[in-house]
This record gives sequence, structure tokens and C-alpha cells, in this order.
Amino acid sequence: MIALKQFRNRNPSFSDLLPYAGLVEDGIILLKDGSLMAGWYFAGPDSESSTNSERNEVSRQLNAVLSRLGSGWMIQVEAVRVPTTAYPARETCHFPDCVTRAIDEERRAHFEAERGHYESQHALILTYRPPEPRQSALVRYVYSDEGSRSETYADGVLKSFQTSIREVEQYLANVLVIRRMVTRTVLDPETGIEARYDELFQFIRFCLVGENHPVRLPAIPMYLDWLVTAEFHHGLSPMVDGNYLAVVAIDGFPAESWPGILNSLDLMPLTYRWSSRFIFLDEQEARQRLERTRKKWQQKVRPFFDQLFQTQSRSVDQDAMTMVAETEDAIAEASSQLVAYGYYTAVIVMFDTNEARLQDHAEAVRRLIQAEGFVARIETLNATEAYLGSLPGVTYANIREPLINTRNLADLIPVNSVWAGSAVAPCPFYPPNAPPLMQVASGSSPFRLNLHVDDVGHTLIFGPTGSGKSTLLALIAAQFRRYEHAQIFAFDKGKSLYPLTLAAGGDHYDVGAGEGALAFCPLSELSTDGDRAWASEWIETLIAMQGVTIAPDHRNAISRQAGLMATAPGKSLSDFVSGVQMREIKTALRHYTLDGPMAQLLDAEEDGLTLGTFQTFEIEELMNMGERNLVPVLLYLFRRIEKRLTGAPSLIILDEAWLMLGHPTFRDKIRDWLKVLRKANCAVVLATQSISDAEQSGIIDVLKESCPTKICLPNGAAREAGTREFYERIGFNERQIEIVATATPKREYYVASPEGRRLFDMALGPIALAFVGASGKDDLKRIEELGTAHGADWPVHWLRTRGVDNAERILAAD
Repeated sequence: MIALKQFRNRNPSFSDLLPYAGLVEDGIILLKDGSLMAGWYFAGPDSESSTNSERNEVSRQLNAVLSRLGSGWMIQVEAVRVPTTAYPARETCHFPDCVTRAIDEERRAHFEAERGHYESQHALILTYRPPEPRQSALVRYVYSDEGSRSETYADGVLKSFQTSIREVEQYLANVLVIRRMVTRTVLDPETGIEARYDELFQFIRFCLVGENHPVRLPAIPMYLDWLVTAEFHHGLSPMVDGNYLAVVAIDGFPAESWPGILNSLDLMPLTYRWSSRFIFLDEQEARQRLERTRKKWQQKVRPFFDQLFQTQSRSVDQDAMTMVAETEDAIAEASSQLVAYGYYTAVIVMFDTNEARLQDHAEAVRRLIQAEGFVARIETLNATEAYLGSLPGVTYANIREPLINTRNLADLIPVNSVWAGSAVAPCPFYPPNAPPLMQVASGSSPFRLNLHVDDVGHTLIFGPTGSGKSTLLALIAAQFRRYEHAQIFAFDKGKSLYPLTLAAGGDHYDVGAGEGALAFCPLSELSTDGDRAWASEWIETLIAMQGVTIAPDHRNAISRQAGLMATAPGKSLSDFVSGVQMREIKTALRHYTLDGPMAQLLDAEEDGLTLGTFQTFEIEELMNMGERNLVPVLLYLFRRIEKRLTGAPSLIILDEAWLMLGHPTFRDKIRDWLKVLRKANCAVVLATQSISDAEQSGIIDVLKESCPTKICLPNGAAREAGTREFYERIGFNERQIEIVATATPKREYYVASPEGRRLFDMALGPIALAFVGASGKDDLKRIEELGTAHGADWPVHWLRTRGVDNAERILAAD
């Protein structure tokens, strides 16, 4: 046998200071003192986009939830400010052309070159310490059912805790976007062995040492002291795992509070963890402590000798009298049970490898807190105690004595945040962990734009002429190309998408532009019953557009001829007219054949439309050709696009959508698309400058309900009567309207969705602007000239024209 005694170290270690004992249930940790702990991640509303009344309502609802808790409960709200340096990885992006890839690389370089990108993450920890079991066996037998009598005390406490946290979560879900920290099981595909990872356990380790990565649980998750694998050196400047530790404590409060009083902390370009701990007291305990405080102040109202000799002098401490009155009001509030009282402790914990830099950061945080009316200090002698008191589940360390109530607590805790967007595409039809649509460095907090809310990606874009609407649409199209097998179908006006479409290898069709333009053969596909049914309905529409009332005989003749043409070699509209037997049909369709003005569009022998992964249809000329000519072409284009929607990520862009919304055929098709295309993994983006046309379209309710994401461009008239009512109708509040009215045109964009609200800057570089921002007539003319002179290499020469160096290297294919 080997003597192991000499290798054992029985001296106190860092783990002896921690309370964590074991994982007793999914996402529930047992502490060494018998307490139970659970946690949630949450996100609150954007404070910049909320009005004062909305902030007050959130605070009121939080107080209503928190005031239900009493002695034995403790809540900790953690706001973690972490650096964001990751741009979507190149291997997760599938740009099929060098231009859109170069645009994304430019955006990547811009994002990585700018430093000071941070985002906030919020967590909530609930801890409950049950009372000691003092119930007699007789009482338990008389007042309990058979199942409860056979239940152990520990099982009963666990069941009660699970019920309580379930209720708290349900109440908080009405105010916050909240997600429980749970235990996840992962199956190793090679070994077939299951591995378990607990999110609460991972968050605790992050609070301890600043490392945020999953930690595999043992088969029996007990004796969790081993989660501490770092050395801890206490003293005036503590160190954890080789990193210096600084703690800024809030130990003084202003005379009054309001919702989000410390929101400025959420904007600092620093890495820190802001821990707010509140230990609840029930009504009786709170009254006892408040009464003790009242007596202390009461003794200061009159001088000592006046109290000793029962005399009355004029020297009365007015401040003490005020404090006595306030304490009596607090006692009355505690008795009303509209609020709960407890001990509040708030600290900001920071780590850094450089002690001098850490002290500078701590001093910056302290100055910011004091500027908001609080008193703050950088801990020295109490640094270890303050650090331990900030850890999840620790109730004994660094307790601040002054009592506050849950109404003040709801104002102090960090529930408002700057929305950073989802780090992955939220659409369940996309591959797992697909990158967001685009990522921008907008201020100290980056922003990731996703059009989808769950599986619905329909988006409304509003903005006056010249505010940057077409540029935004082109950038969305360019960034959407990052998804594998992505398809883009755009209806354009004014050729704003012309440069990007050609540069990205797409097809730009100027529909109805005259001789030599695109020509269609709508009856070319008649092989299936569905194709023939659509063809028959399309022919009926053409006849009806000529003022002919469709009768059953007409339908029979049309259907019969469509069936005969399915096996015939010729499938042009002229072939249909020559084969159909009814003269009335022949006469009505002559307008669309070689004998009529629409022969150049609808009576081709072979279809000239070839759909790839990026198509843009310029329809300005078509919209000016009248309804009889417009409707048949649009119906055919819609049919071809819908047949391409087979589940691949798809995007339909409608620029200048007020033209489409004003036409019954297009309007009905948009209504249909918004309702059914999400099942085909297709998002519809509608951009319009005419707010009145959207209101008068008759489908404004459908637009509002089916388009969860809304992007508003700067509009100085947003506060004016008429325009203001529209923004209110789509759900904007007074503060959001103010943001839209004061934003910078062609630079800032305001996005609102059920996931959050944010004003962001697209941060376009010269490469992106060369292809998504070049929509002037002179630019388009120059691009056409370069295309004629240089063919497919025109983007290189165009970048040179725009003053971009190394154009060949930038656009070099991988």
C-alpha cells in the first residue's frame, strides 16, 4: 500500500467558500444550507423605444410579481456586459458570387476593425431556503392525505419549490422574454454515450471565473465543489485564476427612484457583471425592522436633555421628524402587502489581467454611478466579501442593512436592455445555427438584423423618397445570398437593383420595354392537371379583361383545347386561338396574339424567362401599359415564381410597393402570399414611400398582422397629423415616432419586431455603396457602358471608377 496522507491537503480551499452541493432536478441546484436554486435568461424591452408610461407599467408589473415572495426567498438579477468580436464565420456563409462575397468581407473588416463592441446578457436567479421541519406527526397525519403522509420532507420542499418557480415564470413571461436554464442531454454519435450539461451550472462557473463554456456533469451530479478549478487570492486586490478582481459597490441611494434609473450602465464599453441581490422579508419581519428604525429616528427628534427632564424646547430635529414620517409610511406599505421589503445589495464585478487598467475601468464605473445620484465605492478591505456576495445562491456574505421595497427594486434592477438581435437565423426552416441576415457595428452595442420572427419573415419597409429605401433593399438582397440555395425574386421600379443583379450574376428583365425585350409562352407547361387548370383559368382572365362574360360553354371549350395542346408540339397563344372552336374566344384573345399589341410579350413560340437564383423584374413600363396588358403578365410571373418555391430559403422583394398595393390583382396576390408563403420558406419584403396608399389598400390589417418585422426610414413628417396616425395604427408609441422623426436620413434605420426594437446604422463601405447605392441615371448609364465594353468584368472597372483600389484582388473568386 502507498501512504497517501502526505499527498492530501486538508487546508481550506476556494471551494469551501461556495454553497453548491448538487443537482437534484432539471435546472435545480441544492445548496449546502438546504436551499434550492433555479435560474432564467431574460430580455426586457428596449428602454430607448419605451415611453415613460410603458416603463412605469413594466415596473408596476414586476413589483406585483416580486411582492408575492417573502422570507426565505432571494432574487439575484445579473446583467453581464461581454465583448462581441465574432462576425458570422466564413464557412457558414455560401455566397455564390464574388461581388456579394466582397460586400460581406468589407462589412466583416469594418466590424472587426472597430473595437469596443459589447452586448448585454441578463439572468435571474431565485433561491429559496425552506424553514426547519417543525410540524408534529399528529398534525401531519390529521391534515394531510395519504400521499403527503408518505412523502419525505425533502420531496415536499422540492415539489413546492417547483410549483412556486413555475408560477413566478408565468407571471414574469407577461413582462419579459424569459427562458429557463435547464439541463440538456447530448448523445455522442460515435460512442452512443449520453452527456449532460446544465445551463445554471455553466452560468455559476461564468460568475466565478468569467469562463462561459459548457461543463459536463458526472453521472451522479453531487459534490459540485469541483466546478472551481481556479486559484483565489484574497486581499486588497483579489485575484481569481490569474486575473485581477475589482468590485464597485453601491452603498448610497438617491431620494427617489424611477424605472431604469441605472440604464446608462448598459451602454458602457466595458466588460463587467452587475449583480443585484435582494433578500426578501415577510410582512412581520419587515415591520419589526422598520419599527426599530422608526424608534431610532424618533429618539433624535427631541434633544437628550428634553427627553430626560420632560421639557419642551424649540430645538427639534426637522430631518429626524421627516424620517419618522417616511418610516411610518413604509410600515403602512408593508402592512398593505402591496410591496415587500428586504435587503438590497448591488455590486459591479470586473476582471482584467492588467491591474492598472482594471482600476481605471472601476473608477469609470464609479463615476457613472455617482453621476446618477448614487454613492459608490471601490471595495478594498471588503473586496472578498463583496465578490462572494455577488455569486448566485450566496445569502450570507456582504448584506447591506438599509431596507428597500420591491417597488424600488423594480426600478433598480436592469430589466431594460439594448436589443442586439439573434446571433443565429431564427427561422426553423434554415439549417441549424445559420448566421443572421446581416450584422452591423452600431454604437457600442452591435446589432444583428433578422427578418424572421420564428418562421415568418414578411417585412414592411416605410420611408419617404430619398431616405435610403432602395439601398436597404439592395443590401438585404446581397446579404441574403449568404444562405445556401437562396433564391431572390425582386419587382423593381427605376432600376435601383440593376447594378447588384448584374454584378451578382443574376438576371435583370425589363418587362414590356419594347422590341427585343423579354417574351413569354405562358402555355408552354401543360403536362400536369395543375398546369392545365391554371392555364384554363389564365385564359378565362384574358377573355374577361376584354369584356366577355365567361359562360359554361366557354369554360368547356377552353379546358378541351388546353387538354389537346398538352401533347401538341405548338403551345403558343396563337396555337391556342387557331385550335379553339368558339369564335367569341378567338376574337377576345386576338389582342394578345400576333395580331394584337401584346404579341411581343405573350405570344412567343418559346418562353424567354429562365429563372435562376437571383431575378429582378423591372416593371415600370409594364405598370404604364394598362390593366388589360398588365394583369396577364403579372399572373404568369406569379405562377412561375410560386413553382420555384420548393423549400429553399427564398425572398420576394417588392420595391415601390404602393404601385402594387393600388392594383386589385397585385393586392390580392400580396394578401395570398402573406398568408401561405411562410410554409414554403419564403419571405415577402414590401417597401413603399406612400403611407396613404398602404392605408387605403384595404389590406392594411393583413399587412400589420402578417408582417411582424417593420423597418421605418427617417421621416421628418412622422409627427405631423395624418402621418402620425398611421404609425400609431401599426403599433408605434410616442417615443418610437420621435425616433423615426429625428433619425438621420440615408444612414439610420429603425426596426421593430416582437423580438425587440432598435435604431441602427448600416455602416456601408465604398464596395457596398458601389453596387447597392448606385441608382442614379448617370450611374446606370455608366454601368451599361462598362458592361458593353468589358462584359462580365465590368464590376472591376466600375470599382475603379468609384475610386476603390485593388479591385481585381477584391473581386477575385475563391
